Amino acid sequence: MLTNCPFNKVNILRIEEILGPNLGSLTGKMTRTTQSKVQINTLDDLPTKLLEHHRNVTLTIDIMHINKTIPFIITTSWAIDFGTAEMIKNGKNQQ
Repeated sequence: MLTNCPFNKVNILRIEEILGPNLGSLTGKMTRTTQSKVQINTLDDLPTKLLEHHRNVTLTIDIMHINKTIPFIITTSWAIDFGTAEMIKNGKNQQ
């Protein structure tokens, strides 16, 4: 314990519980793993002309939380510049 310091270990643990971890100390220590790509071969029902025109479209999907409580699924289609956002109504908060 430091002299003339009113804080002890219990106070610091309570502060970390209330405010969360020090994000500055976590920078560079937490890494995001690369997810595997999903290949779906269900292009049989689409017209040939549409497939020829939009052959290479990359679809990215992510989940975004508004105020850490309301989940949305966000999609972006590259090459055709189209994006969507849809609220997940029956999703459970993972955080």
